[in-house]
Amino acid sequence: MSLKEGAKNAVKNCMCVNPDEKVVIISDSNTTKIGKNLKCAAQSITGDVKFFNLESYGDRPLSYFPDQIEQQADRADVTFWTAKSYDGELESLRKPFIETAVDGGRHGHMVNVTEDVMKQGMTGDYQKIKEFTEKLREKLVDTETIRIKNEQGTDIKTTFSDRYKWVPSTGVYHEEGYWGNLPDGEIYTVPATMEGKLVVDGMIGDHFPNKYGHEDLEQTPVVIEVENNGKPRATEVRCENKELEEDLKDYLSRNECTSIVGEFGMGTNIFLDGFTNNSLLDEKYPGVHIAFGDPLGLETDADWKCPEHLDMILTKTNVWLDDEKVIEDGEYLI
Repeated sequence: MSLKEGAKNAVKNCMCVNPDEKVVIISDSNTTKIGKNLKCAAQSITGDVKFFNLESYGDRPLSYFPDQIEQQADRADVTFWTAKSYDGELESLRKPFIETAVDGGRHGHMVNVTEDVMKQGMTGDYQKIKEFTEKLREKLVDTETIRIKNEQGTDIKTTFSDRYKWVPSTGVYHEEGYWGNLPDGEIYTVPATMEGKLVVDGMIGDHFPNKYGHEDLEQTPVVIEVENNGKPRATEVRCENKELEEDLKDYLSRNECTSIVGEFGMGTNIFLDGFTNNSLLDEKYPGVHIAFGDPLGLETDADWKCPEHLDMILTKTNVWLDDEKVIEDGEYLI
Protein backbone atom coordinates (compact mmCIF):
# COMPACT_ATOMS: atom_id res chain seq x y z
CA MET A 1 0.00 0.00 0.00
CA SER A 2 1.17 3.56 -0.73
CA LEU A 3 1.49 6.79 1.23
CA LYS A 4 -1.25 8.25 -0.95
CA GLU A 5 -3.62 5.39 -0.05
CA GLY A 6 -2.78 5.74 3.66
CA ALA A 7 -3.57 9.46 3.55
CA LYS A 8 -6.84 8.79 1.73
CA ASN A 9 -7.81 6.20 4.37
CA ALA A 10 -7.07 8.69 7.16
CA VAL A 11 -9.10 11.49 5.57
CA LYS A 12 -12.03 9.50 4.21
CA ASN A 13 -12.53 6.48 6.46
CA CYS A 14 -10.95 7.46 9.79
CA MET A 15 -12.01 11.12 9.98
CA CYS A 16 -14.89 11.07 7.45
CA VAL A 17 -14.20 14.52 6.00
CA ASN A 18 -17.29 15.95 4.26
CA PRO A 19 -17.51 18.47 1.38
CA ASP A 20 -18.79 21.31 3.56
CA GLU A 21 -16.16 20.92 6.29
CA LYS A 22 -13.04 22.91 7.19
CA VAL A 23 -9.76 20.99 7.58
CA VAL A 24 -6.51 22.09 9.29
CA ILE A 25 -3.24 20.16 8.90
CA ILE A 26 -0.17 20.79 11.10
CA SER A 27 3.16 19.64 9.67
CA ASP A 28 6.88 20.42 9.95
CA SER A 29 10.08 19.86 7.99
CA ASN A 30 10.14 16.21 9.07
CA THR A 31 6.65 15.40 7.81
CA THR A 32 6.04 17.78 4.90
CA LYS A 33 5.45 14.99 2.38
CA ILE A 34 2.94 13.26 4.65
CA GLY A 35 1.16 16.52 5.41
CA LYS A 36 0.88 17.37 1.72
CA ASN A 37 -0.55 13.91 0.94
CA LEU A 38 -3.20 14.50 3.63
CA LYS A 39 -3.81 17.94 2.12
CA CYS A 40 -4.34 16.47 -1.35
CA ALA A 41 -6.67 13.80 0.02
CA ALA A 42 -8.69 16.43 1.90
CA GLN A 43 -8.80 18.80 -1.09
CA SER A 44 -10.34 16.02 -3.17
CA ILE A 45 -13.35 16.30 -0.83
CA THR A 46 -13.48 19.90 0.43
CA GLY A 47 -12.13 23.22 -0.78
CA ASP A 48 -11.44 24.59 2.73
CA VAL A 49 -8.07 23.12 3.76
CA LYS A 50 -5.43 25.04 5.74
CA PHE A 51 -1.83 23.76 5.95
CA PHE A 52 0.74 24.97 8.54
CA ASN A 53 4.46 24.27 8.94
CA LEU A 54 5.53 24.76 12.56
CA GLU A 55 9.04 25.91 11.65
CA SER A 56 7.40 29.05 10.20
CA TYR A 57 6.75 30.16 13.79
CA GLY A 58 10.25 29.78 15.25
CA ASP A 59 12.84 27.29 16.39
CA ARG A 60 11.62 24.03 17.85
CA PRO A 61 10.56 23.26 20.45
CA LEU A 62 7.97 26.02 20.37
CA SER A 63 7.11 27.35 23.80
CA TYR A 64 3.77 28.85 22.77
CA PHE A 65 0.61 28.15 20.76
CA PRO A 66 0.66 30.46 17.68
CA ASP A 67 -2.45 32.64 17.46
CA GLN A 68 -2.97 31.96 13.76
CA ILE A 69 -2.98 28.19 14.27
CA GLU A 70 -5.26 28.50 17.32
CA GLN A 71 -7.78 30.57 15.36
CA GLN A 72 -7.88 28.12 12.47
CA ALA A 73 -8.05 25.07 14.75
CA ASP A 74 -10.93 26.69 16.62
CA ARG A 75 -12.98 27.02 13.42
CA ALA A 76 -12.03 23.65 11.93
CA ASP A 77 -14.27 20.59 11.72
CA VAL A 78 -11.34 18.18 11.24
CA THR A 79 -7.69 18.63 12.22
CA PHE A 80 -4.53 16.57 11.72
CA TRP A 81 -1.23 16.88 13.58
CA THR A 82 1.68 15.18 11.80
CA ALA A 83 4.66 17.09 13.28
CA LYS A 84 7.56 15.55 15.16
CA SER A 85 7.51 15.42 18.97
CA TYR A 86 9.90 17.71 20.84
CA ASP A 87 10.49 17.80 24.60
CA GLY A 88 8.40 20.56 26.16
CA GLU A 89 5.84 20.88 23.38
CA LEU A 90 3.36 18.45 24.94
CA GLU A 91 2.23 21.08 27.44
CA SER A 92 3.01 24.25 25.50
CA LEU A 93 1.60 23.29 22.13
CA ARG A 94 0.19 19.82 21.46
CA LYS A 95 -2.28 19.65 24.37
CA PRO A 96 -3.64 23.17 23.77
CA PHE A 97 -4.01 22.35 20.08
CA ILE A 98 -5.94 19.14 20.79
CA GLU A 99 -8.19 20.86 23.32
CA THR A 100 -8.98 23.60 20.80
CA ALA A 101 -9.47 21.12 17.95
CA VAL A 102 -12.00 18.91 19.73
CA ASP A 103 -14.02 21.84 21.07
CA GLY A 104 -16.36 21.78 18.11
CA GLY A 105 -14.42 19.40 15.88
CA ARG A 106 -12.60 16.08 15.68
CA HIS A 107 -8.88 15.40 15.52
CA GLY A 108 -6.43 12.86 14.11
CA HIS A 109 -3.16 13.01 16.07
CA MET A 110 -0.22 11.68 14.02
CA VAL A 111 2.79 12.85 16.04
CA ASN A 112 6.14 11.44 14.82
CA VAL A 113 4.44 9.83 11.84
CA THR A 114 6.73 8.50 9.09
CA GLU A 115 6.11 7.28 5.57
CA ASP A 116 6.58 3.66 6.69
CA VAL A 117 4.06 4.20 9.49
CA MET A 118 1.56 5.59 7.00
CA LYS A 119 2.06 2.65 4.65
CA GLN A 120 1.86 -0.01 7.38
CA GLY A 121 -0.50 1.46 9.93
CA MET A 122 -2.89 3.61 7.93
CA THR A 123 -3.86 1.01 5.34
CA GLY A 124 -5.73 -1.48 7.55
CA ASP A 125 -9.49 -1.96 7.66
CA TYR A 126 -10.45 0.46 10.42
CA GLN A 127 -14.03 -0.75 10.59
CA LYS A 128 -12.72 -4.17 11.64
CA ILE A 129 -10.28 -2.58 14.10
CA LYS A 130 -13.19 -0.64 15.59
CA GLU A 131 -15.33 -3.78 15.92
CA PHE A 132 -12.52 -5.71 17.65
CA THR A 133 -11.69 -2.83 20.01
CA GLU A 134 -15.32 -2.47 21.07
CA LYS A 135 -15.62 -6.23 21.62
CA LEU A 136 -12.61 -6.12 23.94
CA ARG A 137 -14.02 -3.09 25.75
CA GLU A 138 -17.17 -5.05 26.62
CA LYS A 139 -14.96 -7.44 28.58
CA LEU A 140 -12.69 -4.82 30.15
CA VAL A 141 -15.38 -2.60 31.68
CA ASP A 142 -16.44 -5.43 33.99
CA THR A 143 -12.87 -6.54 34.81
CA GLU A 144 -11.56 -5.93 38.31
CA THR A 145 -8.08 -7.45 38.04
CA ILE A 146 -5.70 -8.04 35.14
CA ARG A 147 -2.69 -10.34 35.48
CA ILE A 148 0.20 -10.19 33.00
CA LYS A 149 3.03 -12.70 32.67
CA ASN A 150 5.53 -13.64 30.01
CA GLU A 151 8.59 -15.80 29.59
CA GLN A 152 10.87 -12.77 29.87
CA GLY A 153 9.89 -12.43 33.54
CA THR A 154 6.99 -9.98 33.59
CA ASP A 155 4.65 -10.69 36.48
CA ILE A 156 2.20 -7.85 37.15
CA LYS A 157 -1.12 -7.65 38.96
CA THR A 158 -3.25 -4.60 38.17
CA THR A 159 -6.60 -3.51 39.58
CA PHE A 160 -9.04 -0.99 38.17
CA SER A 161 -11.63 1.47 39.41
CA ASP A 162 -14.80 2.82 37.83
CA ARG A 163 -13.43 6.30 38.63
CA TYR A 164 -11.43 6.02 35.42
CA LYS A 165 -12.85 5.36 31.96
CA TRP A 166 -11.75 2.64 29.58
CA VAL A 167 -11.12 4.65 26.41
CA PRO A 168 -11.46 2.84 23.08
CA SER A 169 -9.26 4.33 20.36
CA THR A 170 -10.64 2.80 17.22
CA GLY A 171 -9.26 5.07 14.53
CA VAL A 172 -12.81 5.96 13.51
CA TYR A 173 -13.62 9.54 14.57
CA HIS A 174 -16.76 10.72 12.84
CA GLU A 175 -18.35 12.69 15.69
CA GLU A 176 -17.63 16.14 17.12
CA GLY A 177 -15.51 16.14 20.26
CA TYR A 178 -13.63 12.91 19.49
CA TRP A 179 -9.95 12.44 18.74
CA GLY A 180 -7.28 9.77 18.73
CA ASN A 181 -3.82 8.85 17.56
CA LEU A 182 -3.47 7.71 13.98
CA PRO A 183 -2.57 5.01 13.11
CA ASP A 184 -4.86 3.68 15.80
CA GLY A 185 -6.17 0.59 17.51
CA GLU A 186 -5.99 0.44 21.31
CA ILE A 187 -8.00 0.67 24.51
CA TYR A 188 -6.62 2.22 27.68
CA THR A 189 -7.36 3.49 31.17
CA VAL A 190 -5.60 4.49 34.40
CA PRO A 191 -4.85 1.61 36.78
CA ALA A 192 -5.99 1.96 40.38
CA THR A 193 -3.12 -0.24 41.62
CA MET A 194 -0.23 -2.13 40.07
CA GLU A 195 2.49 -4.23 41.64
CA GLY A 196 5.14 -6.61 40.44
CA LYS A 197 7.82 -6.70 37.75
CA LEU A 198 7.69 -5.36 34.19
CA VAL A 199 10.18 -6.62 31.63
CA VAL A 200 10.09 -4.17 28.73
CA ASP A 201 11.41 -5.81 25.57
CA GLY A 202 9.22 -4.27 22.87
CA MET A 203 9.57 -0.51 22.67
CA ILE A 204 10.02 2.59 24.80
CA GLY A 205 8.19 5.66 23.52
CA ASP A 206 8.89 9.33 22.95
CA HIS A 207 12.51 10.06 21.99
CA PHE A 208 13.90 6.68 23.13
CA PRO A 209 13.36 4.85 19.78
CA ASN A 210 15.81 7.27 18.19
CA LYS A 211 18.50 5.80 20.45
CA TYR A 212 17.22 2.40 21.61
CA GLY A 213 15.03 0.46 19.21
CA HIS A 214 13.18 -2.85 19.45
CA GLU A 215 16.30 -4.80 18.56
CA ASP A 216 18.21 -3.23 21.48
CA LEU A 217 15.44 -4.05 23.96
CA GLU A 218 15.26 -7.64 22.71
CA GLN A 219 18.94 -8.02 23.57
CA THR A 220 18.89 -6.06 26.84
CA PRO A 221 15.33 -5.72 28.23
CA VAL A 222 14.55 -3.15 30.89
CA VAL A 223 13.31 -4.48 34.24
CA ILE A 224 11.05 -2.14 36.22
CA GLU A 225 9.76 -2.89 39.70
CA VAL A 226 6.37 -1.31 40.41
CA GLU A 227 4.88 -0.75 43.87
CA ASN A 228 1.78 0.98 45.21
CA ASN A 229 3.03 4.08 47.01
CA GLY A 230 -0.11 6.19 47.10
CA LYS A 231 -0.27 5.63 43.36
CA PRO A 232 1.42 2.79 41.48
CA ARG A 233 4.91 3.90 40.52
CA ALA A 234 8.30 2.66 39.33
CA THR A 235 10.58 2.06 42.31
CA GLU A 236 13.56 0.39 40.61
CA VAL A 237 14.99 0.24 37.09
CA ARG A 238 17.57 -2.30 35.91
CA CYS A 239 19.14 -2.99 32.53
CA GLU A 240 22.36 -4.61 31.32
CA ASN A 241 22.70 -1.65 28.97
CA LYS A 242 23.82 0.85 31.60
CA GLU A 243 23.47 3.85 29.28
CA LEU A 244 19.81 2.97 28.70
CA GLU A 245 19.33 2.33 32.42
CA GLU A 246 20.68 5.76 33.33
CA ASP A 247 18.70 7.51 30.60
CA LEU A 248 15.49 5.89 31.80
CA LYS A 249 16.19 6.61 35.47
CA ASP A 250 16.83 10.23 34.56
CA TYR A 251 13.56 10.44 32.61
CA LEU A 252 11.48 8.84 35.38
CA SER A 253 12.90 11.24 37.98
CA ARG A 254 12.21 14.47 36.05
CA ASN A 255 9.14 15.19 38.15
CA GLU A 256 7.43 13.63 41.15
CA CYS A 257 4.68 12.43 38.84
CA THR A 258 6.87 10.99 36.07
CA SER A 259 7.38 7.63 37.78
CA ILE A 260 3.63 7.10 38.36
CA VAL A 261 1.86 4.56 36.15
CA GLY A 262 -0.50 6.79 34.19
CA GLU A 263 -1.83 4.33 31.62
CA PHE A 264 -2.60 0.67 31.10
CA GLY A 265 -3.28 -0.06 27.44
CA MET A 266 -3.94 -2.96 25.10
CA GLY A 267 -3.13 -2.71 21.38
CA THR A 268 -5.96 -3.74 19.07
CA ASN A 269 -4.66 -3.06 15.56
CA ILE A 270 -5.00 -6.64 14.37
CA PHE A 271 -3.45 -5.79 10.98
CA LEU A 272 0.03 -5.13 12.39
CA ASP A 273 2.59 -7.92 12.30
CA GLY A 274 5.78 -6.40 13.73
CA PHE A 275 7.52 -3.39 15.25
CA THR A 276 8.57 -0.28 13.33
CA ASN A 277 10.52 1.56 16.06
CA ASN A 278 7.84 4.24 16.02
CA SER A 279 5.91 4.36 19.28
CA LEU A 280 2.92 6.03 17.60
CA LEU A 281 2.30 2.79 15.72
CA ASP A 282 3.99 0.17 17.88
CA GLU A 283 1.78 0.75 20.92
CA LYS A 284 -1.14 -0.33 18.71
CA TYR A 285 0.49 -3.74 18.12
CA PRO A 286 -1.69 -6.48 19.70
CA GLY A 287 -0.65 -6.90 23.32
CA VAL A 288 0.06 -4.72 26.35
CA HIS A 289 1.65 -1.32 26.82
CA ILE A 290 2.07 0.62 30.06
CA ALA A 291 2.94 4.31 30.35
CA PHE A 292 4.52 6.34 33.13
CA GLY A 293 3.48 9.95 33.64
CA ASP A 294 0.43 11.80 32.39
CA PRO A 295 -2.85 9.83 32.77
CA LEU A 296 -4.57 11.45 29.76
CA GLY A 297 -7.17 12.93 32.04
CA LEU A 298 -9.26 14.54 29.29
CA GLU A 299 -10.19 11.03 28.18
CA THR A 300 -9.80 8.87 31.30
CA ASP A 301 -11.23 11.35 33.85
CA ALA A 302 -8.04 11.16 35.92
CA ASP A 303 -7.77 14.17 38.25
CA TRP A 304 -4.00 14.73 38.01
CA LYS A 305 -1.55 15.79 35.31
CA CYS A 306 2.09 15.31 34.39
CA PRO A 307 4.26 17.03 31.74
CA GLU A 308 5.69 13.67 30.60
CA HIS A 309 4.13 10.49 29.23
CA LEU A 310 6.37 7.52 28.40
CA ASP A 311 4.91 4.38 26.83
CA MET A 312 6.54 0.98 27.27
CA ILE A 313 5.55 -2.06 25.23
CA LEU A 314 5.75 -5.69 26.36
CA THR A 315 5.89 -8.64 23.97
CA LYS A 316 4.62 -12.23 23.99
CA THR A 317 2.42 -11.58 27.00
CA ASN A 318 -0.09 -13.87 28.65
CA VAL A 319 -3.02 -11.82 29.92
CA TRP A 320 -5.92 -12.78 32.18
CA LEU A 321 -8.99 -10.58 32.71
CA ASP A 322 -9.99 -11.83 36.14
CA ASP A 323 -10.04 -15.59 35.40
CA GLU A 324 -10.36 -15.43 31.61
CA LYS A 325 -7.21 -15.73 29.53
CA VAL A 326 -7.51 -13.38 26.55
CA ILE A 327 -3.91 -13.29 25.26
CA GLU A 328 -1.50 -16.22 25.00
CA ASP A 329 2.09 -15.63 23.97
CA GLY A 330 1.07 -12.33 22.39
CA GLU A 331 -1.89 -13.68 20.42
CA TYR A 332 -5.48 -12.71 21.20
CA LEU A 333 -7.78 -15.59 22.03
CA ILE A 334 -10.97 -13.59 21.37
